[in-house]
Amino acid sequence: MYKKLLLAAIAAGSFALTGCASDGASAGAEGGADVFGAPIYLRGEMNDWNAQPQYLVKKVSDGVYVATAELKVDWAPYKFKFADSGWSAGTNFGYRDQPGVFEMGGEPVALNPKSVFEEVKVTPDADGEYDFYLDVTGEAPVTYVKKH
Repeated sequence: MYKKLLLAAIAAGSFALTGCASDGASAGAEGGADVFGAPIYLRGEMNDWNAQPQYLVKKVSDGVYVATAELKVDWAPYKFKFADSGWSAGTNFGYRDQPGVFEMGGEPVALNPKSVFEEVKVTPDADGEYDFYLDVTGEAPVTYVKKH
């Protein structure tokens, strides 16, 4: 009887832990894509820095991912990063080199996947939906933003 109770408790604990591992969002269940082995979110001032399912990145092509967000010119500039639900080193993408500002239509901003507080800034040209890209195909990951 003791062994059955112990096994049931272990199984229940394992189930509870796996259910909470990624803020309720998994790469397959929410349609997101794993980047470096973890579901990655667009996190920033547009969503109060939260890891929300609608901001999971989706794979566009090999090594290129995108998430879409609504931006308003009056609220700009927006600060953002890409990160997993726990801000883990290796999947916490902030700017690599200062100033970390993306100019619309400009060159991508190089990212550091082990950043801490280095947020990228962007100012939209007009109110609307914008696509935030995370590209890990090159020597260093980069980000850029385009009107949706």
